[in-house]
Amino acid sequence: MIRQSYLACSAGLILVLAACGDSSTGLSANISQADANKLAADMDATSTLGTSDFGLGASFSVGVDGTASAGSVSTPGSVSAAVTTFNNTFDVTKQCPKGGNVELKGSINGTGDRTTQSLTVDANATRTDTGCGFAARDGGTITVDGNPNIAYTGHLNIVNAAFVGLQTQTHKGSFKWARTGGSGTCDVDVTSSFDPATHTVTVKGMFCGHTIDVTRTRGG
Repeated sequence: MIRQSYLACSAGLILVLAACGDSSTGLSANISQADANKLAADMDATSTLGTSDFGLGASFSVGVDGTASAGSVSTPGSVSAAVTTFNNTFDVTKQCPKGGNVELKGSINGTGDRTTQSLTVDANATRTDTGCGFAARDGGTITVDGNPNIAYTGHLNIVNAAFVGLQTQTHKGSFKWARTGGSGTCDVDVTSSFDPATHTVTVKGMFCGHTIDVTRTRGG
Protein backbone atom coordinates (compact mmCIF):
# COMPACT_ATOMS: atom_id res chain seq x y z
CA MET A 1 0.00 0.00 0.00
CA ILE A 2 1.42 3.31 -1.05
CA ARG A 3 1.41 5.80 1.82
CA GLN A 4 0.68 9.24 0.43
CA SER A 5 -1.83 11.96 1.04
CA TYR A 6 -5.20 10.64 -0.08
CA LEU A 7 -6.26 14.13 -1.05
CA ALA A 8 -3.07 14.87 -2.95
CA CYS A 9 -3.70 11.81 -5.14
CA SER A 10 -7.48 11.77 -5.18
CA ALA A 11 -7.37 11.79 -8.95
CA GLY A 12 -8.56 15.26 -9.39
CA LEU A 13 -10.76 15.92 -6.39
CA ILE A 14 -9.74 19.52 -6.80
CA LEU A 15 -9.82 19.28 -10.72
CA VAL A 16 -10.20 21.49 -13.78
CA LEU A 17 -10.95 25.00 -14.84
CA ALA A 18 -10.08 26.63 -18.16
CA ALA A 19 -9.82 30.28 -19.14
CA CYS A 20 -10.83 31.37 -22.59
CA GLY A 21 -11.97 34.36 -24.60
CA ASP A 22 -15.38 35.95 -24.28
CA SER A 23 -17.01 35.79 -27.72
CA SER A 24 -18.54 39.20 -27.08
CA THR A 25 -15.06 40.78 -27.15
CA GLY A 26 -14.25 39.47 -30.63
CA LEU A 27 -11.10 37.83 -29.21
CA SER A 28 -12.38 34.30 -28.61
CA ALA A 29 -10.25 32.96 -31.48
CA ASN A 30 -7.22 33.49 -29.27
CA ILE A 31 -8.37 30.53 -27.15
CA SER A 32 -9.19 27.54 -29.33
CA GLN A 33 -10.91 24.36 -28.21
CA ALA A 34 -7.50 22.69 -28.07
CA ASP A 35 -6.12 25.56 -25.98
CA ALA A 36 -9.02 25.18 -23.56
CA ASN A 37 -8.46 21.44 -23.22
CA LYS A 38 -4.79 22.01 -22.37
CA LEU A 39 -5.66 24.69 -19.84
CA ALA A 40 -8.11 22.29 -18.21
CA ALA A 41 -5.35 19.76 -17.59
CA ASP A 42 -2.91 22.43 -16.37
CA MET A 43 -5.46 23.96 -13.99
CA ASP A 44 -6.04 20.49 -12.58
CA ALA A 45 -2.42 20.36 -11.43
CA THR A 46 -2.58 23.70 -9.63
CA SER A 47 -5.84 22.73 -7.90
CA THR A 48 -4.57 19.54 -6.22
CA LEU A 49 -4.81 19.79 -2.43
CA GLY A 50 -3.39 17.61 0.33
CA THR A 51 -4.32 17.02 3.96
CA SER A 52 -1.78 19.60 5.16
CA ASP A 53 -3.56 22.22 3.05
CA PHE A 54 -6.74 21.54 5.00
CA GLY A 55 -5.01 21.59 8.40
CA LEU A 56 -5.64 17.89 9.00
CA GLY A 57 -3.07 16.04 11.07
CA ALA A 58 -1.51 12.59 11.01
CA SER A 59 -3.28 10.92 13.93
CA PHE A 60 -6.09 9.45 11.83
CA SER A 61 -4.84 7.23 9.03
CA VAL A 62 -6.81 5.95 6.05
CA GLY A 63 -4.96 3.77 3.56
CA VAL A 64 -6.03 3.33 -0.04
CA ASP A 65 -4.81 0.51 -2.27
CA GLY A 66 -4.28 0.33 -6.01
CA THR A 67 -4.74 3.59 -7.89
CA ALA A 68 -5.45 5.58 -4.78
CA SER A 69 -3.27 6.69 -1.93
CA ALA A 70 -3.08 7.05 1.80
CA GLY A 71 -3.72 10.01 4.00
CA SER A 72 -4.69 11.15 7.44
CA VAL A 73 -7.45 13.02 9.17
CA SER A 74 -7.68 14.19 12.76
CA THR A 75 -9.74 16.49 14.91
CA PRO A 76 -8.62 17.80 18.31
CA GLY A 77 -10.07 15.91 21.25
CA SER A 78 -11.19 12.86 19.28
CA VAL A 79 -7.94 11.16 18.31
CA SER A 80 -8.75 7.94 20.14
CA ALA A 81 -12.16 7.44 18.52
CA ALA A 82 -12.50 4.92 15.69
CA VAL A 83 -15.01 7.17 13.92
CA THR A 84 -13.97 10.80 13.58
CA THR A 85 -15.99 13.71 12.26
CA PHE A 86 -14.31 16.95 11.24
CA ASN A 87 -15.21 20.45 10.12
CA ASN A 88 -12.24 22.61 9.17
CA THR A 89 -11.55 25.85 7.34
CA PHE A 90 -8.55 26.25 5.08
CA ASP A 91 -6.75 28.94 3.10
CA VAL A 92 -3.92 27.80 0.82
CA THR A 93 -1.97 29.59 -1.92
CA LYS A 94 -0.16 27.67 -4.67
CA GLN A 95 2.28 28.84 -7.33
CA CYS A 96 1.29 28.66 -11.01
CA PRO A 97 3.54 27.12 -13.70
CA LYS A 98 4.37 30.42 -15.43
CA GLY A 99 4.24 32.81 -12.49
CA GLY A 100 1.50 34.17 -10.30
CA ASN A 101 -0.56 32.15 -7.86
CA VAL A 102 -3.94 30.68 -7.06
CA GLU A 103 -5.66 30.86 -3.66
CA LEU A 104 -8.19 28.28 -2.48
CA LYS A 105 -10.11 29.28 0.63
CA GLY A 106 -13.11 27.58 2.20
CA SER A 107 -14.33 24.77 4.42
CA ILE A 108 -14.13 21.00 4.49
CA ASN A 109 -16.21 18.52 6.48
CA GLY A 110 -16.62 14.78 6.62
CA THR A 111 -16.30 11.54 8.51
CA GLY A 112 -13.46 9.03 8.77
CA ASP A 113 -13.47 5.50 10.19
CA ARG A 114 -10.03 4.02 10.89
CA THR A 115 -11.51 0.59 11.62
CA THR A 116 -13.06 0.18 8.17
CA GLN A 117 -10.47 2.39 6.44
CA SER A 118 -13.25 4.63 5.13
CA LEU A 119 -13.50 8.37 4.55
CA THR A 120 -16.05 10.83 3.18
CA VAL A 121 -15.04 14.43 2.46
CA ASP A 122 -17.02 17.39 1.12
CA ALA A 123 -15.39 20.73 0.36
CA ASN A 124 -16.71 24.20 -0.45
CA ALA A 125 -14.21 26.85 -1.45
CA THR A 126 -13.47 29.98 -3.45
CA ARG A 127 -10.69 29.86 -6.03
CA THR A 128 -8.99 33.17 -6.88
CA ASP A 129 -6.28 33.35 -9.54
CA THR A 130 -3.81 36.25 -9.46
CA GLY A 131 -1.60 36.58 -12.54
CA CYS A 132 -1.68 32.79 -12.82
CA GLY A 133 0.37 31.87 -15.89
CA PHE A 134 0.07 28.72 -18.00
CA ALA A 135 2.00 27.60 -21.07
CA ALA A 136 0.02 28.02 -24.28
CA ARG A 137 0.11 25.50 -27.10
CA ASP A 138 1.99 27.97 -29.31
CA GLY A 139 4.78 28.38 -26.77
CA GLY A 140 3.48 31.62 -25.28
CA THR A 141 1.80 32.22 -21.94
CA ILE A 142 -1.85 32.63 -21.00
CA THR A 143 -2.34 34.59 -17.79
CA VAL A 144 -5.49 34.12 -15.72
CA ASP A 145 -6.98 36.40 -13.07
CA GLY A 146 -10.16 35.96 -11.05
CA ASN A 147 -13.19 37.89 -12.25
CA PRO A 148 -13.53 37.99 -9.34
CA ASN A 149 -13.30 34.26 -8.53
CA ILE A 150 -14.62 30.72 -8.95
CA ALA A 151 -16.96 28.83 -6.59
CA TYR A 152 -15.79 25.27 -6.00
CA THR A 153 -17.40 22.16 -4.50
CA GLY A 154 -15.82 18.72 -4.23
CA HIS A 155 -16.71 15.24 -2.98
CA LEU A 156 -14.43 12.31 -2.10
CA ASN A 157 -15.57 8.87 -0.94
CA ILE A 158 -13.35 6.00 0.23
CA VAL A 159 -14.77 2.69 1.57
CA ASN A 160 -12.60 -0.17 2.82
CA ALA A 161 -9.47 1.60 1.59
CA ALA A 162 -10.73 2.03 -1.98
CA PHE A 163 -12.41 4.80 -3.92
CA VAL A 164 -16.11 4.02 -4.36
CA GLY A 165 -18.30 5.77 -6.92
CA LEU A 166 -17.56 8.96 -8.80
CA GLN A 167 -15.30 11.47 -7.07
CA THR A 168 -16.76 14.79 -8.22
CA GLN A 169 -16.26 18.53 -8.25
CA THR A 170 -17.82 21.63 -9.76
CA HIS A 171 -16.43 25.04 -10.69
CA LYS A 172 -18.61 28.04 -11.49
CA GLY A 173 -17.63 31.68 -11.96
CA SER A 174 -15.44 33.70 -14.30
CA PHE A 175 -11.85 34.52 -15.26
CA LYS A 176 -10.07 37.36 -16.95
CA TRP A 177 -7.38 36.14 -19.34
CA ALA A 178 -4.61 37.75 -21.35
CA ARG A 179 -2.03 36.61 -23.87
CA THR A 180 0.04 38.26 -26.59
CA GLY A 181 -2.43 39.72 -29.07
CA GLY A 182 -5.59 39.34 -27.05
CA SER A 183 -7.49 39.40 -23.78
CA GLY A 184 -11.02 38.84 -22.54
CA THR A 185 -13.24 37.24 -19.94
CA CYS A 186 -14.44 33.69 -19.53
CA ASP A 187 -17.56 32.40 -17.80
CA VAL A 188 -17.00 28.91 -16.38
CA ASP A 189 -19.59 26.31 -15.39
CA VAL A 190 -18.02 22.85 -15.40
CA THR A 191 -18.44 19.56 -13.59
CA SER A 192 -15.64 17.02 -13.39
CA SER A 193 -15.54 13.45 -12.12
CA PHE A 194 -13.04 10.68 -11.54
CA ASP A 195 -14.22 7.10 -12.13
CA PRO A 196 -12.01 4.71 -10.12
CA ALA A 197 -13.33 1.74 -12.11
CA THR A 198 -11.89 3.04 -15.38
CA HIS A 199 -9.16 5.38 -14.03
CA THR A 200 -10.57 8.23 -16.11
CA VAL A 201 -11.32 11.89 -15.43
CA THR A 202 -14.20 13.46 -17.35
CA VAL A 203 -14.83 17.20 -17.53
CA LYS A 204 -18.09 18.55 -18.93
CA GLY A 205 -19.65 21.98 -19.07
CA MET A 206 -19.79 25.36 -20.77
CA PHE A 207 -17.46 28.34 -20.77
CA CYS A 208 -16.65 31.08 -23.24
CA GLY A 209 -19.21 29.66 -25.64
CA HIS A 210 -17.30 26.35 -25.80
CA THR A 211 -18.84 23.02 -24.89
CA ILE A 212 -16.32 20.98 -22.89
CA ASP A 213 -16.49 17.19 -22.84
CA VAL A 214 -12.99 15.88 -22.19
CA THR A 215 -11.97 12.46 -20.90
CA ARG A 216 -8.42 11.53 -20.00
CA THR A 217 -6.72 8.69 -18.15
CA ARG A 218 -5.28 9.22 -14.70
CA GLY A 219 -2.46 6.89 -13.71
CA GLY A 220 -2.26 4.88 -10.50
